[in-house]
Amino acid sequence: MSNTDRPHEDNVIYANFGAKRRVASAEETVGPLEPPSPREIRERIRETAQRIKHGTGEGPVQSVSHPSVTYTPASSRLREAVAQRTDQGRVKRGRAYAAEGRVVGFNVRVNTVEAEIHGSQPEPFFAGFILTRRSQEDLVAAMQQLGGSGSALTQAKRGALPDTVVDTLLFADDDDARFFCDCPDPAPVCKHIVAMAEVAAKRFDDDPTLLFTLRGLSMENVEASIREGAEGTARSNAAEGSEFFWTGRELPELPSPKIAPMVDDSDTDLLRRALESVSFTNIDLLNAVADIEDLYDALVEEDH
Repeated sequence: MSNTDRPHEDNVIYANFGAKRRVASAEETVGPLEPPSPREIRERIRETAQRIKHGTGEGPVQSVSHPSVTYTPASSRLREAVAQRTDQGRVKRGRAYAAEGRVVGFNVRVNTVEAEIHGSQPEPFFAGFILTRRSQEDLVAAMQQLGGSGSALTQAKRGALPDTVVDTLLFADDDDARFFCDCPDPAPVCKHIVAMAEVAAKRFDDDPTLLFTLRGLSMENVEASIREGAEGTARSNAAEGSEFFWTGRELPELPSPKIAPMVDDSDTDLLRRALESVSFTNIDLLNAVADIEDLYDALVEEDH
């Protein structure tokens, strides 16, 4: 091959394996970065769901924004706080970064959320936010506020928290949170911070207990504090003259157990042993087990 076949400088040859067969500079080897189309986003969501279903890992963190998405109070506050501190251009680019899976290494520590964001530079940028420390008394008081409702623990695990509790667990105003990024953008909130916050909001929605982890609280601590608050509320309600003495408070919600075929949680060896007495051959035995499995599957199908 002669030196005139491809552009080159010294011992460097530039090649583009896309539609163009010839390039004249290094810049032409890298195409513009386009945000994914709605169809591509849906495909990525399906692929991620399949990886999670088959236990092959979730890959890069993805957070796809959509106007119809409903966020928990904590996630909404985080997204709004970030959006209010920067311009719409950075908000749009940051949310696109999150949707493209550019946020990696996401981590929640006590009072701190941090992540790496792959931008236009070879090395990722480090972004996150640090929260003002809360005293143990403040945290216990916030948890005990939840004890006034019979479904407090269920609501907490769903992320349905009162604003006063979100004030304590997350932040109440601008002075309670400090956002940071090591990129050269001088803006208070850059696109990398927006991307990090978008993923953090999605993580808080997917697993609301992360909000307690952010404040160094285990679910055992939360349950104990809620129980203490509920006991205190019960004592005050039972006191003579209380407005709740005769009427009481809201009852807890009924549980919503998972619907699944009973065979999945059963000992199939015992089932086979029970069917041996009515099976002439091993084939009959296997068919009988399969029929029972199909029956349970049919009983729990969505349209039944």
